[in-house]
Amino acid sequence: MKRNLQNLNLQPADRIVVPKSDLRWVQHHAIYLGKDANNTAWFAENNIGKGVQVIPANQFFLDVIEITRIEPFNGTLAQRKEAVRSALALKGKHYDLLHFNCEHYANLIQHKKQISDQAKNGLALGVIALFAAILSNSN
Repeated sequence: MKRNLQNLNLQPADRIVVPKSDLRWVQHHAIYLGKDANNTAWFAENNIGKGVQVIPANQFFLDVIEITRIEPFNGTLAQRKEAVRSALALKGKHYDLLHFNCEHYANLIQHKKQISDQAKNGLALGVIALFAAILSNSN
């Protein structure tokens, strides 16, 4: 998917959310970092098997089928700059599905809260499925 970033009107520390598959059940969260002196746009993301990494926009959009939403950063220019510094400072931190996935990372950068609704919902569904399996086996 070729994207014109100007049309997206992204600002540093904004979040972009894209589906991880055609099913669109799981969403991937990334933080826009801005453009460098060569006009290259950069994103920070937390990926399975890679952890937090900084990648150019053309690499980020390689497998993107659509954009689910953009969540603007709410804060002053100074807070926006600090959020970008925080995003970069976490480069290399390991991915953990339940404790530090892409949504945890994006929430930590934008809201200073390491939470993931997707992880909570997935865990809850897993517990429900386990109880359902236990109940069906006991009958």
